[in-house]
Amino acid sequence: MLNFNWANNVSETWARIFIITAFFIPFIFALTMKKDYILKGASDKKRWRDLKLWVLILVIVQTLIYAYF
Repeated sequence: MLNFNWANNVSETWARIFIITAFFIPFIFALTMKKDYILKGASDKKRWRDLKLWVLILVIVQTLIYAYF
């Protein structure tokens, strides 16, 4: 199926850097989206509907959890 034998040679530090970078890719993608597109179809344009806010919160939480454990 999937062969991850190559990952045995990767240090834990580089693995953590790779995963934390992968957490920030959706954040960068969300930051590049226009607010009009994010709120398209929303009946109200309230701040809690903004995808940028939710992605920021999730990336911070994921990074803190991953860095801790």
